[in-house]
Amino acid sequence: MLDSIKHIARQLAELEEPHVRYKILRNVYQRPLESREMRIVRDDVAASPLVSTLLAEWRDGCIAGPAHARWRGAHWVLHLLADLGCAVSDQRLPSLREQVCSWLLSPQREQPTSGSIEGHALHYLHFLQLADERADALAARLISWAEQWRPLETPASFAQALSAVRGLYLHGQQRDCSTASAAAERLVDSVLARNAYCKSDLSTPLSADFVSLHYPCYEHADVLFAIKVLGEIDCATDPRCIPAVQLLKSKQLADGTFPAERKYYRTGRSQKEGDSLVNWGGTHRARGNIFVTLDALGALRAAGERF
Repeated sequence: MLDSIKHIARQLAELEEPHVRYKILRNVYQRPLESREMRIVRDDVAASPLVSTLLAEWRDGCIAGPAHARWRGAHWVLHLLADLGCAVSDQRLPSLREQVCSWLLSPQREQPTSGSIEGHALHYLHFLQLADERADALAARLISWAEQWRPLETPASFAQALSAVRGLYLHGQQRDCSTASAAAERLVDSVLARNAYCKSDLSTPLSADFVSLHYPCYEHADVLFAIKVLGEIDCATDPRCIPAVQLLKSKQLADGTFPAERKYYRTGRSQKEGDSLVNWGGTHRARGNIFVTLDALGALRAAGERF
């Protein structure tokens, strides 16, 4: 399959969609974020129809509805903007930060600390260069949460750990915070001790859903998201990750692409939770999904594949 991987990576790098070029250049060809090439691509992402659709409900500095509304609220929009490589210069981002932080740090917030929620938020605040002293408060909350976390035999447990790792690792780098870095390392070691996707017997997947490919994962996770996060922190080459990488490679189609096997969203604008303004390509086990393919190629590159 190596030749088909090389072929599809080259093909995708030539497409006009900015988010495609961003992910190939960043995750496959490993261009530095601070390079002029990447800054131009990220500006193109910010001006793209895809980002315009994600922000279609942005009015007067906020997105209507609760910040945490699935999947159109400000929290989830910022999560996706970071994942797609939106430029930090986008003038709409600071107002969305205010909307999200007002919710996350409100004394009236009833939800307990969540590895997924706080982890995603800490990640996008740093990645989009929106972090201020409130990021430190979120990190402290997440570090305390991580100290109590233990791997359960559930996908939700691993999804929370993986999202928390993303946020804590980036916070540790940006703030030179050793406690955040240490908390991320403890979580990573526990995840890798289960081969990134297994129950304690190291042979049974956490669930059928966890070994099915999705995009976006939102507050969930799958084996691809696990390798993606481990790759971001330079741990995807750990020998304990090999079974997860082999599982991912087994899902590659003959043309080099990867399918979306399940999804968590509905495309539409109803008042029900779970609607997405963007159609992320649907599901089809025999046809490649470009969003899943981009993440899979990046994950394989981080795991040591050379193409």
